[in-house]
Amino acid sequence: MSDLQEILEQYSIFGEVIKETTGPLLKQIEFAPQAGTKLKNILAVEKDIARQLGVSSLRIEPVEGKNAIAFQIPAEEIKTVDFAAIINNETLWQGKGELPICLGVDVCGEPLFADLAKMPHLLVAGTTGSGKSVGLNTFILSLMRAKKPADVKFVMVDPKRIEFGMYNNNKYMFCPVVTENKEASAVLSYLVDEMEYRYNLLEENMCKNIKDYNEQYGKIPYIVCVIDEFADLMAADKSVSEYIIRLAQKARAAGIHLMLATQRPSVDVVTGLMKANFPTRLAYKVASNADSRTILDMAGAEDLIGRGDALFLASNGNLKRVHGAYMPDKQIEEFLAPLHAQVKPLKLKGAEIAEKETATASDKTAGKPVKKKSIFCKISDFWSSLRQKDKKLIIRAILALFGLLTGQSVLGGKTSRRKRR
Repeated sequence: MSDLQEILEQYSIFGEVIKETTGPLLKQIEFAPQAGTKLKNILAVEKDIARQLGVSSLRIEPVEGKNAIAFQIPAEEIKTVDFAAIINNETLWQGKGELPICLGVDVCGEPLFADLAKMPHLLVAGTTGSGKSVGLNTFILSLMRAKKPADVKFVMVDPKRIEFGMYNNNKYMFCPVVTENKEASAVLSYLVDEMEYRYNLLEENMCKNIKDYNEQYGKIPYIVCVIDEFADLMAADKSVSEYIIRLAQKARAAGIHLMLATQRPSVDVVTGLMKANFPTRLAYKVASNADSRTILDMAGAEDLIGRGDALFLASNGNLKRVHGAYMPDKQIEEFLAPLHAQVKPLKLKGAEIAEKETATASDKTAGKPVKKKSIFCKISDFWSSLRQKDKKLIIRAILALFGLLTGQSVLGGKTSRRKRR
């Protein structure tokens, strides 16, 4: 594009345009600068170049493997990336990893894949209408396309109630779609217990991760937990954040992976501890430079053009621009139709307690006599609500107290009479 070359010469930046590529959303112009040209000098006049080109969005970045700089501007005709064409292409899915997900296409229109098992978790952010929920759907469908129901199960949390309803009663579901905040907290607590159970299983069988266990012994499915608008859950229940951090820190080897999405990437939601455990992040168009720095640790996401346009930060620190693919709801329903199956709800501690409280309150409102629980039932309910770790601590404390009263030491499986003065 001669216009770009002439504009750059006005700012004493000399060189030549060597290549132009037009993708579904962007046109990329590769410019080879003269020797000694500094990239920071070009970035300093980025806004002025965009103004003179008459474009609403401009991103400048070096071209990998070349002595060239890429100028990315919106294409004259923006096209939709068809996910159905990707999902039906057999050759694209070969050798893409243990849990492959299709992020969309790159600037040139070539499909771009990533392995969720290596990420090991994904943090997604973007304003309303930027393509965030559409992207989550393509990630879920990618895993369903690549793996069998016995290999991967989904836990979906949807506070908005409208995004994941189509996946209910599906062979891939670990439990029905969760829509209530209290139930979401109970499900995450269940996943933490499941993680601890799997680690005990790996320890007993001398395996380092779920892949080694599946190769030697049996078939334990991967569990992918997808949460849309997790900022709302954190605001409703503070324990949600604790469960997410705990799963993010430890759940990789146990085969449990997280995909979180939010439209409010503020520092009180995407904390430093969370970012440390989510090195892989995907930013669609955000509202401000501060939001971009919160999610990506750098500016740029505020200048995206929307409609699935995103920046993907890999765990190794590489940043790539991707365009999310789209699949209409009707085609998704056709894809899911053969996978229909009844899914039983999980037995959740928190949900059972909330259900009992609701039933008791309704009985009081209706004027029905409420039976009082015996002290034995109350103790039994309290004991069943405890975690295994807390039960062990209580048992040790009781044994220690018994030892003090009787003058015997009963901890550690040994009984010894203490010497009296």
